[in-house]
Amino acid sequence: MRYLVVLVALWTVFFVQPPSVSADNFNPVVIYQGSIEDNPFNASAHKGVALFTQKTGLNCTETVADFGMDNYLNQVKKYADDGYSPIIALYGSHFPNLVQFVRNYSATRFILLDAVYDEPNMFSFVIAEHEGSFLAGALAAMASKSKIIGFVSVNDIPHMRRFWCGYVQGAKYVDPQITVLEGFTGIYDGAWFDGKATATIANDMMDKGADVIFQAAGGAGPAVLAAVAARGKLGIGVDVNQNGLYPGHVLTSLLKRTDKTLYAALMLAKRGIWRDNFKRLGLEQDVVGLAFDEHNESLITLEMRARIEVIKKDIILGLISIHDYSDDLKCPPHASH
Repeated sequence: MRYLVVLVALWTVFFVQPPSVSADNFNPVVIYQGSIEDNPFNASAHKGVALFTQKTGLNCTETVADFGMDNYLNQVKKYADDGYSPIIALYGSHFPNLVQFVRNYSATRFILLDAVYDEPNMFSFVIAEHEGSFLAGALAAMASKSKIIGFVSVNDIPHMRRFWCGYVQGAKYVDPQITVLEGFTGIYDGAWFDGKATATIANDMMDKGADVIFQAAGGAGPAVLAAVAARGKLGIGVDVNQNGLYPGHVLTSLLKRTDKTLYAALMLAKRGIWRDNFKRLGLEQDVVGLAFDEHNESLITLEMRARIEVIKKDIILGLISIHDYSDDLKCPPHASH
């Protein structure tokens, strides 16, 4: 019954709205950066595109840009010049001079993730990663024996700090005295697939006592899971269920349902619904959450699982308020009640 309610809620949020404009010139394209298969974020987005094609029979072009934001921008410009619309730019939060760019293509519609501006031809889907990260941090604190945990990412930008801040707040909610180490590899071409760099950070954290490490590092993330498994520690996956990569060493995975988001975005655009500037999707819409399966069941007690469910419910009900780092570039040590 709970899942039926969730599905009904999702249907209401995504589809039960009056169309505001016609769906003419529907020629969508999704622009990725780096390998689709080797980056779980990209792979999840592709799954949503595939579902859209399966359900509607309509084509959605998918293309991969080379590394570097200049190359990505050139790809977006190419498809805009070629008349594609909507253009789904998955890395809106990284996009330089985004507002001016979309104003130069006022007849083109742009769908972005986590980049909200009041522009008539821009629609953004904001995924509440900090809500799912809060649960990941809470579970990490419950599982940690050393009371030292870690967070590894790539670009030190507000969007990735959003994951980190939610993780910190969740961990501190369970154990105010816990230490949360952090590490970012930096911004450079190929960073999102540089597993050597993320593994080095993870090993340094384990040298300092960390026994649970959450990676939000795209294609560079699995190397973190491999590093913690090699040393008998615990990792936390991201975007898709990565529990099965190293069974018994992946505490959980933060599921970020980019597939649901892309499917909803394409369906809305197909129907010509372009009324709001953005939609926010989180725990309540079942777009973020934690993965529990046979690969991590031995790591999580019934008491831990029950406490996570209580925390999740309290977040949805507004009894726990999680601060969003991207709002003011600050991270309070604790969530508010």
